[in-house]
Amino acid sequence: MEIELNENKKSRMDHIDAPPSKVVHVRGLPSDATEQDIALLAIPFGQVVNMVLSKRNNQALIEMELLERAIEMVNYFQEYPALLHGKQLILQFSKHEHLELKAENPAVEHAINNANAIAQQDLSGAASGMPNTVLRILIDNIMDQQINHIIIYKIFHRFGKILRIIIFLKNNQYQGFIEFEDHIQAFVSMLHLNGQNIYTGCCSLTVEFSKNRGPLEIRHESPRCRDYVSNPLTEEEQNSLRRLPSAGLSNISSQSFSGPMSAQGMSSQMTGMVSQFGGMLSSGMQGLPPTLLPPSNNACRLNELTAQLIALAQQAGFALTPAAAAATASFMTLTSQTGSSGPAGAFPGNSAISPAMASLLALSAATGNAHTNRQFPVGGHGAPSQSSVAHHGGTLPVNPLQLGAQNTQNSPIGFRLPPNNNGSTVLIVSNLNEERVYPDALFTLFGVYGDVLRVKIMFNKKDTALIQFTDSQQALLALQYLDHQQLWGRPMKVAVSRHNFVQLPKEEKDTRLTKDYTNNLLHRFRKPNSKNYQNIYPPSHVLHLSNIPPTVTEEDVRALFASKGFAVVGFRFMQKDNKMALVQLDSVESAMEALIALHNTQLSENSHLRISFSKSAI
Repeated sequence: MEIELNENKKSRMDHIDAPPSKVVHVRGLPSDATEQDIALLAIPFGQVVNMVLSKRNNQALIEMELLERAIEMVNYFQEYPALLHGKQLILQFSKHEHLELKAENPAVEHAINNANAIAQQDLSGAASGMPNTVLRILIDNIMDQQINHIIIYKIFHRFGKILRIIIFLKNNQYQGFIEFEDHIQAFVSMLHLNGQNIYTGCCSLTVEFSKNRGPLEIRHESPRCRDYVSNPLTEEEQNSLRRLPSAGLSNISSQSFSGPMSAQGMSSQMTGMVSQFGGMLSSGMQGLPPTLLPPSNNACRLNELTAQLIALAQQAGFALTPAAAAATASFMTLTSQTGSSGPAGAFPGNSAISPAMASLLALSAATGNAHTNRQFPVGGHGAPSQSSVAHHGGTLPVNPLQLGAQNTQNSPIGFRLPPNNNGSTVLIVSNLNEERVYPDALFTLFGVYGDVLRVKIMFNKKDTALIQFTDSQQALLALQYLDHQQLWGRPMKVAVSRHNFVQLPKEEKDTRLTKDYTNNLLHRFRKPNSKNYQNIYPPSHVLHLSNIPPTVTEEDVRALFASKGFAVVGFRFMQKDNKMALVQLDSVESAMEALIALHNTQLSENSHLRISFSKSAI
């Protein structure tokens, strides 16, 4: 029997009212869906007998062992739609009563065997007659983030009805329990969220069934526990959940934005511009590189994605604020993580931003300009040049800090953000070598990517520091280039902090651990049109030296590095007057430590050495 998945619209509509069958028809699959992705959908419901995947038609058929299990599966996913790589799936009964394949498919066989092996473990206890509705969660790598029951609710509620949540902080790790209405809801959420991140780059989730089968007992409600049965969400809280970007809102529909847009009485001209920008984003985002990193490194790409969104907005004639772009980039990354049934961390290669998201972003740009009474610079001097933005559908290799400098001068709104923008100007850096770290070292290293205003090393946790920048784009750039870089024998962990600013110590307390650099003359980006904006590169084992006096020789430079314990393995002057040079060290880590130790070293009465990372090789 040959399975034909390429059915016309009429037959698909007929299937909605088709009688129950052991074969479930899955539609709307992303083009990169795998056999493992399809089999994962069936695990909470029982054993899979057979399966077929048609990537050409973006459809699949799953044959369950028992009819009642197939009915449970269709009923569940009709109430709580499945998401795969950001696309909402449609599950319904098939016209086929069972599947027969002409040839064996190793990928299908492997996926079925894996799925059935998990199903046989009876993790939820349903087969033994004791279904468990309570999940235990652990949140590691919290990076100073605050977690409450509302955040957990936002992430988990799209998988089922949540009855109670309890969370608590223990040993620098959040732990907690979530009670669902039934065991299937709990099982599906566990399969999809285990191993994901709550925030990009931090707060990794471990989700498993709890030994405590419930019901959970909540005696006194607080920000970390709530009984949603006796104290349901208020209408205001429900609206707040719909407004805020999170994993729980991944299946948001375009209708969600029709109300606010009409309520604000947008003019036909503005509506047209929103539609134009939304259309450009919906198709233009297909060209974005499918290079979002795994959960531990996802934050490194936020900066790049933010810049690309801003560039697309300008191409459409919108002066999109970085705050809106950064929020959208974060939302897209979270959706990428939690919308996937497999390991988080990649946009599908041909994925496009949803029309709803495009409309939201366009509306953010439109209303942002409306509030400031600015004109849209359509085709004006605020638009980026061809060198900074590729053609429609291509990638956008924009240096956000460089773009920021340009737009500060030219854009009617400007790119650079105010210092205290919801904490986005402050980074938290952990896993530092507490024996060697000191404020000036962090100021010098992170100052390569932005003007550092304050540095605070934690008094009770000296391997962790807060670093405040002039604006959020500088902070994100430093995060992108320095997260997980090896320094003093340990890989740094860099993330955006929840703090809005770094607080100076009272009186003389902890002055060695906290330092203010607000008016420091070593800021590299004090001048709006500085050439330093054009020479920002990731850490490299090759350093660029400048401001070298004419009397200094190669031997002098080698001796200077040797005096601090660094062996120079390559050297080259770049100009006839020897004002600049390239120095190669044995590793990137050595180069970073050398930059910290030797930047601003006085070489003569009027010359101080300037060091940065180079893209060149010797």
